[in-house]
Amino acid sequence: MSGIDRRGALGLIGVGALAAAAPPAAAARTLDVQSPAGKLLAYILMRGALDERLVISYISGCYFGVVDSEVTPLWDVIGVTFTRYRARADGGFDVFSGEIAHFLDPKTGEAPGEFLIPYTGKIAKDPRTNLPPSRYAILPDLQLQFSRVLPGMVSDHHVRDPEVRGDDIWFTDVTRTQAPIPGAPKPFRYSETVSMHARVSDLLKPGVKRVPAESNFTNFVDWRPWMNMAGHPGHLSAVGNGRFGVTMADLPERWTKATREKWPEILENPGGLLDPIYKPA
Repeated sequence: MSGIDRRGALGLIGVGALAAAAPPAAAARTLDVQSPAGKLLAYILMRGALDERLVISYISGCYFGVVDSEVTPLWDVIGVTFTRYRARADGGFDVFSGEIAHFLDPKTGEAPGEFLIPYTGKIAKDPRTNLPPSRYAILPDLQLQFSRVLPGMVSDHHVRDPEVRGDDIWFTDVTRTQAPIPGAPKPFRYSETVSMHARVSDLLKPGVKRVPAESNFTNFVDWRPWMNMAGHPGHLSAVGNGRFGVTMADLPERWTKATREKWPEILENPGGLLDPIYKPA
């Protein structure tokens, strides 16, 4: 791998948190996740890959409306991301990423394209669109650098220091964004936390390029414009869980069915989603 000396990152950067946590068979190898290089390496192994393979990940959860601290179930959500990681000369990674997400009826499992909004008693049309694929960089200090942002968009991203207990390691990303909406009196805000969990023993395996990782997420987001809830107090919130680095066969069947109906080409060639922004090195 370019940009990070693998011998230094995995073996010679000092005895850190993972050295104490690793099982005896892996004790000869250490990964100091308190050092910038060790933290970055563990993060990429869990979230992406050290090579440019297609990394498929998903989150499955549910959305609620929140008004006066009271939650009202609204719809389910399954989002699947397709990413490739490329090592940079500065030690960071370029990330090429695209997502296909569906809002689903919790009772039928279908993506109906419309939902009854309980606060207004009206049917709102879900446009069933996804943002185009994007490219950004994960810098050596785990800050994000976007190659292109929407005019007026403000984003803050922070990776909390990893937590290690026994053979378990967790990373948590905290992201806050806001962007102006034409004609709206205030910007649209979206905030989320995503936690990743993996095994220390997996991170310490010689030659490993990525490791199995589980995820949990929580978000807080303004009413989506298509809900026609402008001026109504409250906001949306969602919770869910999933995995990083799975196969297409591992994805939730509800997502596969909805994608087959709307974007069948993704199932035939999932990597094709990134073709507009990614070319092999």
